[in-house]
Amino acid sequence: MQLGIRTKLVIAFALVVIGPIVSTFIMMNIMINKLDRDPEIVKFNSLNASFQKVIEAVEDNFDIIDDYKVIDRIIRPIVEEFDGRVRVMDSTANILYDSSELWHNAIDEALAPDTSIFSLTKYSYSTDIKKGQEVVGRIIIDYDINIMPVDIARKVVYHFSGSYIFGLATLILFIIILSQTISRSVLVPLKELNKATESIAEGNLDFTIRYKKNDELGRLCRAFDTMRENLKKSIEKQMESETQRREMIGIISHDLRTPISSIKGYVEALQDGMAKDEDQFKRYLQVIKDKTDRLDALIDDLFLFSQMDLGRLKMEFEIMDSRAMLEDMLHYISLDWETSHLEIIKELPFASVKVKVDMKRIAQVMDNIIQNASRYVGSNGQIRVSAVKQKEELIISVKDNGIGIAKEDLPYIFDLFYRGEKSRSRNYGGSGLGLAICKSIIEDHGGRIWAESSQGQGTTISFSLPIVEQ
Repeated sequence: MQLGIRTKLVIAFALVVIGPIVSTFIMMNIMINKLDRDPEIVKFNSLNASFQKVIEAVEDNFDIIDDYKVIDRIIRPIVEEFDGRVRVMDSTANILYDSSELWHNAIDEALAPDTSIFSLTKYSYSTDIKKGQEVVGRIIIDYDINIMPVDIARKVVYHFSGSYIFGLATLILFIIILSQTISRSVLVPLKELNKATESIAEGNLDFTIRYKKNDELGRLCRAFDTMRENLKKSIEKQMESETQRREMIGIISHDLRTPISSIKGYVEALQDGMAKDEDQFKRYLQVIKDKTDRLDALIDDLFLFSQMDLGRLKMEFEIMDSRAMLEDMLHYISLDWETSHLEIIKELPFASVKVKVDMKRIAQVMDNIIQNASRYVGSNGQIRVSAVKQKEELIISVKDNGIGIAKEDLPYIFDLFYRGEKSRSRNYGGSGLGLAICKSIIEDHGGRIWAESSQGQGTTISFSLPIVEQ
């Protein structure tokens, strides 16, 4: 499981705080155990035990505290263990016993001793003497700080300093290790992102970000890489679009120049009186009319394309019966081709379902497909139109007996301005707009369009329309 950066930082700070404390605590325990086994320290630690012996001896013999010699024989050997001084007082602060020889000599001489002048020590330990619940006196044990030898103090300082130094070393080690870990999690991806930003600023989009961990910066890197890929595709698409627009200018210029030049030539011929008879005059006028119709169709395609490109192509949908729509539509289209080389065959009956269409646009699709097919069929050209229901769709197919489409060109025939063999396409006419316009219209209807073809065996262009529930 990948940890997030926030979790990593929390763990890192926790380890930086807790780690040295725990390591120092462990080391101090080790050092304390070692000190407990040191002979000199053991001897020094016996001081407390000696104090306890003195207290117990006084409490047990408090009734005979006035018998100095007896009490002194009991307490003095214990006092000599730590080379200190023991004083016993009654409840009114009168001294009953003092292990100091000076005090004893003062008693023999009947002097009233001032206990402050007999203080041999710098530190004192005192506790009450009780008989049952009653406090009957107090014990004061004086001892000198020098009772702790210098080498013992050095050992204690050395061991405890070692523990703190070990804790500090652990802190530094944790900081180094965790800083490297955080560096790999934060600085490495940030460096990659910075480098990626500089590359994009220089116009270079051919790179990938290698940091792929599933944390916040990893997700940011993946999002940045996705943005780079989308930006690259967008720029490539824009460049392709610009290339297509430049090609369009060349194609349209050629397609406009050709009929205009032809019209100009025939008009000049008529002006020069080259038409010697009425039949020749009519042929010249028919050629001019055909070229003018071609220009009109090309201009219509350009206008429609510009509307689609600007998103201004509006659809006026209505629910219609597919059979009635197709029969009505093909009736008028067939009239346009009655005197031509093309025969339009209806494969009846057409499927009768409800479809939501803009009839004017669907008629334009049919006309464009038939116009496109007419350029590639011979003198006995046939186009068969069928309409069948398949699941939730109406499939309309237009099949011709023309020369077919090359396999390598078939996937691209619906692309804008695509024309398979350019020189042959010019001979047959066509701007490369017709099928692209058909695709856009059908997709706006929620359908799809495709082609099936084999060279020498004709082409079938089919499109679908969603069926409306009745």
